[in-house]
Amino acid sequence: ILRRIWVCSRESSISFTLGSSEKMAGVCGVRGTADWFGVSKDGDATQKWQRKSLRHCSMRYGRLKPQVIREMDLSSQDNISLTSTETPPPLYVPSSIVDPLARGRAFRMVEEVDGYSVPQTPVTPGAASLCSFTSSRSGLNRLPRRRKRESVAKMSFRAAAALVKGRSLRENATLRRMQRRSFTPASFMEEDVVDLPDELDTSFFAKEGTPGPPKVPLRQEVVSVNGQRRGQRIVVPVKKLFAREKRPYGLGMVGKLTNRTYRKRIDSYVKRQIEDMDDHRPFFTYWITVVHLLITILAVCIYGIAPVGFSQHETVDSVLRNKGVYENVKFVQQENFWVGPSSEALIHLGAKFSPCMRQDRQVHDLIRDKRDIERDSACCVRNDRSGCLQTSEEECSSTLAVWVKWPRHPSTPQLEGKGRQYGSVCHQDPRICLEPASVAPHEWPDDITKWPVCTRYNTGNHTNLPHIDCTITGRPCCIGTKGRCEITSREYCDFMKGYFHEEATLCSQVHCMDDVCGLLPFLNPEIPDQFYRLWLSLFLHAGILHCMVSVCFQMTILRDLEKLAGWLRISIIYILSGITGNLASAIFLPYRAEVGPAGSQFGILACLFVELFQSWQILAQPWRAFIKLLCVVLFLFAFGLLPWIDNFAHIFGFISGFFLSFAFLPYISFGRMDMYRKRLQIIVFLVVFLGLFAGLVVLFYVYPIKCDWCELLTCIPFTDKFCEKYDLNAHLH
Repeated sequence: ILRRIWVCSRESSISFTLGSSEKMAGVCGVRGTADWFGVSKDGDATQKWQRKSLRHCSMRYGRLKPQVIREMDLSSQDNISLTSTETPPPLYVPSSIVDPLARGRAFRMVEEVDGYSVPQTPVTPGAASLCSFTSSRSGLNRLPRRRKRESVAKMSFRAAAALVKGRSLRENATLRRMQRRSFTPASFMEEDVVDLPDELDTSFFAKEGTPGPPKVPLRQEVVSVNGQRRGQRIVVPVKKLFAREKRPYGLGMVGKLTNRTYRKRIDSYVKRQIEDMDDHRPFFTYWITVVHLLITILAVCIYGIAPVGFSQHETVDSVLRNKGVYENVKFVQQENFWVGPSSEALIHLGAKFSPCMRQDRQVHDLIRDKRDIERDSACCVRNDRSGCLQTSEEECSSTLAVWVKWPRHPSTPQLEGKGRQYGSVCHQDPRICLEPASVAPHEWPDDITKWPVCTRYNTGNHTNLPHIDCTITGRPCCIGTKGRCEITSREYCDFMKGYFHEEATLCSQVHCMDDVCGLLPFLNPEIPDQFYRLWLSLFLHAGILHCMVSVCFQMTILRDLEKLAGWLRISIIYILSGITGNLASAIFLPYRAEVGPAGSQFGILACLFVELFQSWQILAQPWRAFIKLLCVVLFLFAFGLLPWIDNFAHIFGFISGFFLSFAFLPYISFGRMDMYRKRLQIIVFLVVFLGLFAGLVVLFYVYPIKCDWCELLTCIPFTDKFCEKYDLNAHLH
């Protein structure tokens, strides 16, 4: 009770008497509440709280890390040693019996209690030394538990592991005992000691009544673990666990992979710059990684997984086509070795695809040829009233059907006093359409490819027009990645995974590229304008494996570089490099749907080279780091020669990232002239990058080029079908 009153009075700095018990009770009540919640300023209470939490974690979740155990054990010893000098002496201490051998024993007798290394010192009456007093406090408050014996299987496995490592069983056991200790055993080979003020009382050896020899100062040994020198106390404050660890400039994870080391002698001006550079939190890396994972999961869940492999997947089935009979049809689909959606689904999600970003000449020619054929078509009505279909004269049987062609057929309507020259159209006629109606001066043109879609018809059942009263068997269907339109049945369109237009009757009335591309509709249905695919495709992946590769890269290389440069600089380099790489890929590989941040990742690799060049003078072996980085990049470029891997995005992403890194990465200057040179260098490389980007924009939108041999940079045809191109078409058996 007296001890508790003394502690409360001392820590609250309140002078009290035996009569002021109410004030003292309030102070102790507040202190007790703070101790209970674990927010007390008392070091002992905080240490008890942390020990309780660690004991709970060890019992609930398994063995703790040895580092955590050592840190908490040593911090508790320091707290005890600091506070024990201010602790009042015991009420009764007999002075006739003194055990000098108890002093310093706490540093050599170690026993594990509850998973911690706790020094155990025998308490001798009358021994009031520092070590014995602290040992009694830490040892008597908690009884040691008996350690659980190891199983035979575990001991056998440890013995086998020791034999594999080339150690004997005795050496392995000694090593394990040393790892469990908070201090290594004393060695007579090393004499590194620290001074602890203490005195050796030798009255035990003297006879009673005779003066003893003079007191001799005692030097106690304190040793360390894990290869550290003895004499250095291991103390890691708890605050340091939550503090931002500052690392040397450029010597992070990438520095370890490339074995970077600083030179022994560095100018003080350079040292000051290195010390001023602070580490940043990798917010952009975490954000882009979460976005990639979420989008990949949603894409796989919504669009499914295409056939997995490296070749083409063929599906053959008997399908009802536009002629009213079943035919064997083959559907060809490219396999996806990344384990993800098909190419059509990736285009619909926002992949890089030139026909969706500009008016492609090849696609435009295909649409124009299709309209020329459709302009001369007419409705083919079968004689058995089984249906009618919009087709050409060659495809309409003259014996089984009637080809209702204007102006030869008697059902020809009039336009400005003359018969129409083009038509007819199955289930569409200017005479029966009510909206939009064909009335002067807004009469439908003679060219049927310019007719609008009729949204409301005359409700009459019979019009005496053969191309209207028949049952239509085919409507427009958009098939493939190039928007090929075909008048066919719904069953065939679904088998080919196309877009069926039930509201239209002609291919000229639908815009297939708008269906193929998806996302936001074109401002002009005839001109694709989805330029935002250049940056939108950076957030997409071709499959689960593709996403895992990107996540691994980002959590290692990108995260390490962002800690050095900050999220703003890295995000600018990442996005601009990816956009430039996708733009170059859209120029040289216009008909391949590409997704993923390949250009951005190679731009980040270029940052490593620039960061290495700018710190070349302070590294001990810069050539070794340069050769390692060069080997990694060359291997990735060689990997890009495989089919369906875009090497153009890699090359131009690396070039743009190289230019941008000189402008945006932080640098160390080695003097005033070097600072001026690097400032001029920033301006020059920014101008060069803007010139490169502007040139690619001109080549893409203004002067599109066609380079057949350029595909050798992204795929080398080792065999005839190694770099085989594909397009989704129907093949009849």
